[in-house]
Amino acid sequence: AGSFCSGSDDDDDDELIVSATTKITQPFDNNYMNATTMNVKSAKEQCHEIWTTVCSRAVWQPMIFVYIYNLLQVGNAAWREYLKSVLHFTSTQLNALLIMAYILLYLGVITYKYFLLTWSWRTVYVLVILLNGIFSALQLCLITGYTFGLSPFVFALGDDAFGDFLEGIQFLPITIMMVHLCPSGSEGASYAMFTTVANSAINLSVAISTVMLGIWDVSKQTLISGDLSGMMKLTILTTMMQTSAVLFIKLMPNTKDDLAHLHKASYSGSKVGGFTFLAIVLLSILYSIVVAVLNIFKPGWSGESR
Repeated sequence: AGSFCSGSDDDDDDELIVSATTKITQPFDNNYMNATTMNVKSAKEQCHEIWTTVCSRAVWQPMIFVYIYNLLQVGNAAWREYLKSVLHFTSTQLNALLIMAYILLYLGVITYKYFLLTWSWRTVYVLVILLNGIFSALQLCLITGYTFGLSPFVFALGDDAFGDFLEGIQFLPITIMMVHLCPSGSEGASYAMFTTVANSAINLSVAISTVMLGIWDVSKQTLISGDLSGMMKLTILTTMMQTSAVLFIKLMPNTKDDLAHLHKASYSGSKVGGFTFLAIVLLSILYSIVVAVLNIFKPGWSGESR
């Protein structure tokens, strides 16, 4: 099995993050353009290295959690339509929501780096999941008109933006973990595969949110007519799904030391685990592509509101 590129136990996680970035950008370094200093493994060797890696329990167990967590972050796909059609948010206001979300996303990353770096990964994720559930549930207050004296725009601004703030907090723990999982010599390919796992779950989550529009009537006409019962039910359902990720938290290691223990634990090196892991990822990507194509060429195919 390939060795994990976690370095010594005394390595600082800040240096690890910088190291991860350096490993990705190193091919553009002049020193790496010199063929005499490069020791590049063949494609076959790298594929074998990656296969050995995904068969390790230290890889497939935490990455399964990452996949499940991202998959369960199913959003209310009718929310933007509600803000525009019912609350009459202008394009400028919707863009302001987006800009503030990006700002707080960055601040979330900074908050973890300077204040939460020593916390265990599980603690960070439990905190993020529960707080995200609270902010998601606050959308019900906006739907029913209870905004604590704030204007709907200010209330929505805080609710949406702080959700992205929490997303920023959970970004770095996963990045650090992925870097620790990379086998020496195949860092770039392995890291790309790990991020593909996370992104495939996100894309599948978006596809599911589109399909869920057909559960209740949340069409534009229905929302404008004042019938918000479907919107309420859909918000409750998506909030419950997002919060349910906490049930799988034990799949997530506490620290990088736990990764080493998992590498030696039972079922590590399981070909069944590795095959299942890769199959789920590939099928998720395929499903997302199919749904995207159907949404373009056959809108309304799943019965969702239009």
